Amino acid sequence: MKHLLKNPKLRTHLSQGMKFVVAGGIGTSIDLLSLTFLVEVAGLDSRIALVASSLVGASFVFLANKFITFANREKQVGHQILKFAMVYGVAIALNAALSNALYYLGIHYFLAKFIAIAVIAVWNYALSHGFIFKKREKVEAAVF
Repeated sequence: MKHLLKNPKLRTHLSQGMKFVVAGGIGTSIDLLSLTFLVEVAGLDSRIALVASSLVGASFVFLANKFITFANREKQVGHQILKFAMVYGVAIALNAALSNALYYLGIHYFLAKFIAIAVIAVWNYALSHGFIFKKREKVEAAVF
């Protein structure tokens, strides 16, 4: 086990994974709190609120993952936002579809949303690490 934990790639994934979980947990809290507010206080239809709250939570997650989880300081923020929008757009659609399907099956909207978030988290980590915030390899100049 000690040998396994010395592997730099595994250590990187464990460190990033823990930060991703914390950022995602805070993003989830923001998502669920905004969902509750939109349904219970603002009186918004829960089907619409399920999508709107995802957008609020995802905005926080982008910033936390860029600057904390993946410590990405690249200036290509516009490019990263585009990639994030593509990945999380699909994730939000999948989240909305799954949470609404669970809701229609009789699961309370809050629990349906929580289950959908947990399922989609694996998709989000894999693509955040390998696509959105993947650091570009520095090309060394050839020495002749």
